[in-house]
Amino acid sequence: MAKKLMLNVSNVNFNYKFDNQKILNECNLKLKKGEVGCILGQNGVGKSTLLKCISGLLNYDGNVIISNNEISNIKPKERSKLITYSAQEFSINFNYSVFEILLMGRNPYVNFFNGPTNEDEELVYKTLNKLQIEHLANKSFLSLSGGQKRLVMIARALIQDSKVMIFDEPTSFLDFKNQVLILDVIKKISKEYGKTILFSLHDPNLTYFADTIFTMKNGTIVNSGGQDLLNKDTFMDIYGLSTDILQYNNKKIVIPNL
Repeated sequence: MAKKLMLNVSNVNFNYKFDNQKILNECNLKLKKGEVGCILGQNGVGKSTLLKCISGLLNYDGNVIISNNEISNIKPKERSKLITYSAQEFSINFNYSVFEILLMGRNPYVNFFNGPTNEDEELVYKTLNKLQIEHLANKSFLSLSGGQKRLVMIARALIQDSKVMIFDEPTSFLDFKNQVLILDVIKKISKEYGKTILFSLHDPNLTYFADTIFTMKNGTIVNSGGQDLLNKDTFMDIYGLSTDILQYNNKKIVIPNL
């Protein structure tokens, strides 16, 4: 049985009105239910802007269809049940505990009069354990390191439990172990629960966690594919960088040729 098309981005354009600078130009990508996609590209090519448009946070031209719904036509609370967005940067300046921050991820489902349920709290504890951060539950979010804050915000996005999950550079601030942990959890959640997940990355050697790789240049998606896309021509095209490509256990390793 063919998988259902879950995310369909078609001819998306974006420019800032105050200077009319075009940031995105005819961006197209598709992901099916249970698929993981990642976007590779230089700083400043529009990766974060595209992810914000897909999440309904910016007013774009074109179409973003999630589960047969045009995202720009959906009210924010209903939209948050369809799509989760975890930003590259986060600014929480209130002295909430980690547990309280994570419980906020259930807000789209919480009845205003009754508050969070026991099931909501149980999901928080399960996610804390899954990301190996249960020891942070009662700590103040403001007291955490940058890497710990990143883990907590990714956990909150997972707890939101939307059909489509968007992560802008989820591995930033993280040490190598936690980079692998986060991407492994993301992939397992996608496969176990049929979630469609899209994230941006800077390290091409971590793209094996994705089913589809999208390369981006000058505000548009220029190519897509699997591990076959990791070749010398790709990295010369999107980075202007000469590379050597090694193969190990069905994974490709990209080494800059300096």
